[in-house]
Amino acid sequence: MTVLIRSLHFALLVSWLALTLGVWWAATNSFDTFDAQKNPVASKLFEPASTTKLKGRMAAREVNARIFEAWNRLQIVFCLLLFYFIWRAGRMSVASLVLAGCLLLIVGTHVFWFSPKIEALGRILTSAEASAGAPAVQSEFGRYHGAYVISDVLKACLLAAAIWMSPWRRTARSEPSRG
Repeated sequence: MTVLIRSLHFALLVSWLALTLGVWWAATNSFDTFDAQKNPVASKLFEPASTTKLKGRMAAREVNARIFEAWNRLQIVFCLLLFYFIWRAGRMSVASLVLAGCLLLIVGTHVFWFSPKIEALGRILTSAEASAGAPAVQSEFGRYHGAYVISDVLKACLLAAAIWMSPWRRTARSEPSRG
């Protein structure tokens, strides 16, 4: 049973890191997808041409808001599973618990502080762009968004460290090959 738990622990960490990278890719590319100059289909969706750019940015923000809302909830589940696997795996190092605690802290900050603020400011910014009053909101939005990005990069580094320290790696390395 311990081998199964350790394998699931390792699979969770690898999946979490892979999904983090996938979310980064999706969020970054959504603005290009809705950009009328880069995607001719978008220019037809957001007629008239004078408002195409603004409507494209609004659509990309909305898509990203939904992606991150779902992603942040899933990460809470990942944190709970991680602590469960650590508990079930038996003797785990203090470093593993500290890494898991740091991941929970980052995800909690994303879910309960950064994401709600970014979403609210994004909606205000979209309205402000439509009325040309964006600079006042843009600065605060940029600070929260930057903090989210930096903490998410830190989370990815912690996930990579947790994978490196994973008990599955140690178990697989210490067991003789059967063949």
